[in-house]
Amino acid sequence: MTHSQTPIQTAIFSNDTLIKLPTHKFYRQTFLFNELLSILLWAVTRVSYDVNCLIDGSKGTAIQPSGGWDRGTIRLLAIAGFKMRGEETLHHIDCLTRQAPKLILPDTAVIQADTNLICREPRQVSEIIKELKEEVQIACAEMTDFVKPTRLGFPTIEFLEPGKEWRHAEMRLTMELSFISDRSQGDDNGQPRDRLISQSISPLGDIYGPSSAT
Repeated sequence: MTHSQTPIQTAIFSNDTLIKLPTHKFYRQTFLFNELLSILLWAVTRVSYDVNCLIDGSKGTAIQPSGGWDRGTIRLLAIAGFKMRGEETLHHIDCLTRQAPKLILPDTAVIQADTNLICREPRQVSEIIKELKEEVQIACAEMTDFVKPTRLGFPTIEFLEPGKEWRHAEMRLTMELSFISDRSQGDDNGQPRDRLISQSISPLGDIYGPSSAT
């Protein structure tokens, strides 16, 4: 897995932060932050029924480079990334849980779901994510620049936090796979297995639709 040298944090926008998106890509330009996360989540879940089920979590098994097969819940994470202009920090947030992405599987891990057709047979994480990024761009063309940046980088948005002035940030949408073991969420030494995402993210953006977020 390729790691970024950019510091990573969780997105810290409040729900009532206004987000202004590129006018040529969206049916409306300004959204509340919470609405934006729902838009990004919808852009991923609209791909297929199986993608939607994987967002919610599917039972299955996973094998990581450091161990054998383990049974648990496989989840596809739709992740929004923001890099503020003038800052090096890249902020990430899981669009469904509204929290920092955790329990991320490495690209070289192999997963197999009990019933989900995306990974009904054993498949490597990197292969699945590459395929899903391509499918998101086909199903939601407005997302293309947010998933696959142009030579100029990811699109720039404007945001207005309560009591502050308008600022600018790069925005992106990426996907990762997480795994929660049925046995425990800690390793043999009692340490948490959570791995906060620590790589460059790939981006987002589309028409507004129903959200599976709570």
